[in-house]
Amino acid sequence: MASSHPEHKQRELLGLVIFAIGALALTDSLQSHSGPDVLRFLAGQGAIPVALSVMAMGLVLVFHRLGTRLPGFRWYPEAILGLQLLLSALLGGLHLRLGPEAYGYIRLGKGGGLVGWALAELLLETVGDLSAWLILLLVAGAGMALLIFYTPLRLLDLALLLPYRIVFPGRTETPPPSPRQRPAVPPAPSSPQPSPQPSPSARRYPRRPRRPAPEPESVSRPPRRRRSQRLPPLGLLDTTDQIGSDKAQAQIQARIIEGTLASFGIPAEVVDINVGPAITQFGVQPGTIQRGDQLRRVRVSKIVSLADDLALALSASPIRIEAPVPGRPYLGIEIPNTNISLVGLRGVLMSKAFRNIDSPLAIPMGRDVSGAPVALDLHKLPHLLIAGATGSGKSVMINAIICALLLNNTSDTFRLILVDPKRVELPGYNGIPHLVAPVVIDVEHADGALSWLLIEMDERYRRFSQAEVRNIERYNEKVKVSEKLPYFVMIIDELADLMMRSPESIEAKLVRLAQMARATGIHLIIATQRPSVDVVTGLIKANFPARLAFAVTSQIDSRVIIDEPGAEKLLGRGDGLLMTADSAKLRRIQGCFVSDTEIEALVKWWRENAPATEQDPTQPTYPWTQLMIDEASADDMLLKAAETIRGRQSISASALQRLMRIGYTRAAKLMEKLQEEGYIGPELDGRSGHEVWVDDEIDWE
Repeated sequence: MASSHPEHKQRELLGLVIFAIGALALTDSLQSHSGPDVLRFLAGQGAIPVALSVMAMGLVLVFHRLGTRLPGFRWYPEAILGLQLLLSALLGGLHLRLGPEAYGYIRLGKGGGLVGWALAELLLETVGDLSAWLILLLVAGAGMALLIFYTPLRLLDLALLLPYRIVFPGRTETPPPSPRQRPAVPPAPSSPQPSPQPSPSARRYPRRPRRPAPEPESVSRPPRRRRSQRLPPLGLLDTTDQIGSDKAQAQIQARIIEGTLASFGIPAEVVDINVGPAITQFGVQPGTIQRGDQLRRVRVSKIVSLADDLALALSASPIRIEAPVPGRPYLGIEIPNTNISLVGLRGVLMSKAFRNIDSPLAIPMGRDVSGAPVALDLHKLPHLLIAGATGSGKSVMINAIICALLLNNTSDTFRLILVDPKRVELPGYNGIPHLVAPVVIDVEHADGALSWLLIEMDERYRRFSQAEVRNIERYNEKVKVSEKLPYFVMIIDELADLMMRSPESIEAKLVRLAQMARATGIHLIIATQRPSVDVVTGLIKANFPARLAFAVTSQIDSRVIIDEPGAEKLLGRGDGLLMTADSAKLRRIQGCFVSDTEIEALVKWWRENAPATEQDPTQPTYPWTQLMIDEASADDMLLKAAETIRGRQSISASALQRLMRIGYTRAAKLMEKLQEEGYIGPELDGRSGHEVWVDDEIDWE
């Protein structure tokens, strides 16, 4: 099996070598010889089971990734131990049945071979015949149990016959009892009871605060639906989460934090430790200081002011202090991990946080400081602004969002408009059926695409008015399947390139779409690596309440994106701060990673499985091409028409058509525009044409 990771290739190559050795040993054992071969000399009559076991271990290494893709079928190191115990018991039993002093059978290839003889002699000399058989039976049972619990042989586990269900690694727990089955909680006493004092050990090594238990799965989320055959399989995503935690190092850092604060006369206690993919968050609860007869709690600002001293003591920079942590009675000190862990897209897509979102526009964001998956509903955001310096992870996040939308939507329900002025990140998606047109790489076409979206938005509002509905959900419920409207998502990878060309036009169109397009199912995701005030203007910020800030170079850029400092202390490579309209505090996340190989596999799947459509050759490649040309040349045509009619007493549409050599329809529209701008007057009574009000004194500048 091909793999893009070096460790996968090494493991698969080792598996092939082990399988080949087992196959050669099996072939040699099956052939007739005058004397025993090497394997029969070592294992005797157990040579064939040993050879088959070696081949099985080789196959496990070759197809190890298959176990990670099938739920409940994973391979564990304990399985190898179980196999060794079972084979050892087999070889020892084969030789033990021959009785004592059975060394001569080794040369004949009988019994358990040299290994079986050694085990049998050891047991006979130490515990005797009967006890030896009991020990071998116990060893065989232990090996079989390990094989059942840690391999697909767990299907042999008749759990229904057991009075209690035992949960082993890789197996889901029994869901908690329903609320009706739970015993009633006794009422609280009327008089307050003194709270028990924590023991010294509990104060020194505090327990993590217990969080509310989740509701049963059947209540907390809608019933799980089978994945449609029209959608790509999740197996196209190969990257798995590589989240590791060094709890011992975290405990050492917790003691350093407490000692450093104590050296400055600030009593504080680390009450919570969350090890995430990129940072470890320490929940610090300020203590109290006695002044005279009063006990006063330490001010949070004193701890915040010691950020640089904590960074020096921990030999970690930069650190970020969140005061307080939302929903917790402590402040959080975030320290970078030695190695930033990889957050795979597949793990977030398969999580409950993502599956609980009952929306076609569910998008993965990554994992938070505790490693919990984070996902959002784009339809509720309803737009997203992503900003950060070069190499901070913007393009990777955009690719992860696009892949998630493509994995969960067909082209009937979801359409994409991709704008990439840099021409390096998004053109690889050309050819998928979700694209309204090929990836836009021309800035002028991007302006036209925004205008086309505005026209589409107005047309949808007209349909809603006729159907007497207010949003796209109610409209799609009311009309036939063939008349349902798809969701539109426009993704712009670099906003600065568009704003440099025509800032007034781009800003006006983005703001109008952001204000009105949500009800029509049109959403925007824009990204920029230059978060300055001339790119991310005040109007754009006001209409994009959901923002994701990656690492930036200065505190000014951080304030432009998220209205407060903090983004300048991020680590890069996907480390970001997420702000949404429904949360007053920022949420630190590590963005999802999707490799180029996974993107290519997904795009290839959609290209090969796209529904056949007949494209009209008379239509332009871009649906907004003619609209863009008309808008770009409207002002120039107006000035040319005004220059053409200057010095004339009257003008008509047909005369303007002949003078400018254009079509009659365009000439008639120009006549209306000339009258609106005051270049010509109303139509003359009893005469053909309009009176010309243009004279030689008009300033054409």
